[in-house]
Amino acid sequence: MSVLQRYCLVLCLGMLQMIATSTAEALEATITAQYLGDASGRFENTTPPAIFCQRWPQKCTEFTVVDLPITYVKAATAGESEPRDRFYLKLPARRQVDIIHEQTGELHSLSFDFTAVSQYVGGPLPRWNPAYSSPRGDCTILTSFSQGPSPIRFLWAINTPPSPAACYSMINRPPADYHEVVTVTEMGVAYKLTLPTPYRLKPGIYRGSVTYTIGPGGDFDFGNNVTQLNGNSLTLNFVLDIQHLFFFNFPPGSDRAVLEPPGGWLAWLNGGRVPQRIYRDLPFRLWSTGPFKVYKLCQYQAGTHCGIRNDGNDEVPVQVGLTLPGGIRHQNAPVERLTLPTGRASALHFEAVQATVNRPGQLHFEVGKDDVRGMLAHAGSTYTGQVTVVFDAEL
Repeated sequence: MSVLQRYCLVLCLGMLQMIATSTAEALEATITAQYLGDASGRFENTTPPAIFCQRWPQKCTEFTVVDLPITYVKAATAGESEPRDRFYLKLPARRQVDIIHEQTGELHSLSFDFTAVSQYVGGPLPRWNPAYSSPRGDCTILTSFSQGPSPIRFLWAINTPPSPAACYSMINRPPADYHEVVTVTEMGVAYKLTLPTPYRLKPGIYRGSVTYTIGPGGDFDFGNNVTQLNGNSLTLNFVLDIQHLFFFNFPPGSDRAVLEPPGGWLAWLNGGRVPQRIYRDLPFRLWSTGPFKVYKLCQYQAGTHCGIRNDGNDEVPVQVGLTLPGGIRHQNAPVERLTLPTGRASALHFEAVQATVNRPGQLHFEVGKDDVRGMLAHAGSTYTGQVTVVFDAEL
């Protein structure tokens, strides 16, 4: 701010010349945020702070802010009956914005509200500057600042989200012939961005945009007697970067699952009773804040199951199942001993309904009674086979 004030004459003259020779064009600004796996589900704002944050940094800890590249010249008069003749501005209502995953095309939506506005208003002495007094209409003053012979900077809160806001101000008791011309630059806004729950978003970049009209009757309207407006539309671009936490921890020895009856082989050895099943449950711990998919790969394919074989090539199927913590769902249902399909094309998709941090899950491997009976006809042989379970967060 101090640099701008020291060189105000040079910069302002340069800007006036630029405005005078430019034509209205389509303007743009970009809002960015990222999610890095925070268990609370909060996004981090990564948008560069607005210029007014240099003057009121404490306000930028309260608000999410962005600069808007709108500049214009406004002639204000003392007309009591027409607020549009005063220092006037209208800001748009809430908008719903579609955001699209740049690789998969998956679509979600966010909502966007303006909650405050700031401008730098140069012209007459502060006491004659039409932006000097507190606003009326749909805004209230948060703070303002003036220094030197002319400029005013203000920050007004918008009281009417999600509806549009029309606000105006004028010096107290202006003379009947009041007529002042001001140059408006350095427009910034605070906003509220309501984003989808990140747990349900696939990792990657989402992009979206919304376009507002500028001018009389437009989404941004600065009243009557406005000249040298540098744009007739403003496009806000949204860029969301989603990076989920995804981590599994298996205990040592989990690369080998020895299948046994419940309680071991003692009942079979003592009485020859065929076990109802042989199985092994492998525990793990899971950290996850987003969607993922799971499938299996088999050394020996036995129908829809993986197989294990002995040296004589006698083969039996092994059922492979999965249990996941309660914060994760498949088709909106809890995941309890869910049978896993074979191959990536058949993978099961899972969604997070809340962050999962260091929660237990299990892999289940089981051979049923009828197949166990067949195995016992080859007593003394060893059945082996490899099963690969793939947890894939690259959706």
